[in-house]
Amino acid sequence: MDSSIKLFVAFVMILASLQASSGDFLEKVEVQIINKLPGAPLLTVHCKSGDDDLGVHQIPADSFWQFSFKPSFFESTLFFCSFQWPGAFYHFDVYDQKRDENRCHLCHWTILPTGPCLYNICEKWNP
Repeated sequence: MDSSIKLFVAFVMILASLQASSGDFLEKVEVQIINKLPGAPLLTVHCKSGDDDLGVHQIPADSFWQFSFKPSFFESTLFFCSFQWPGAFYHFDVYDQKRDENRCHLCHWTILPTGPCLYNICEKWNP
């Protein structure tokens, strides 16, 4: 085998090993979704990533649902959710590793009609 091919194969194996062991040194992330909708409607949430479907969850008023995970070594983790309540249906990326890696490891999203808020910083719904 050509030496450049051997080097490439070794590099790929090292990257794969780092990805497999990334859980050993990357901090676990917790995403919490809190229903603060006025009028106390039930909030229906469905979250997914490229690898996982976390299912549909119904969150009563002033309650929360949460999940946790270890982010990717390659900074590619993305969890996106749909949010539904009577008369409304929206989407939002509750964890985008490129955006959130240095912003939160306890990502507590308060859901309001105008959009989700991470602590006191409110975002707009995805288009």
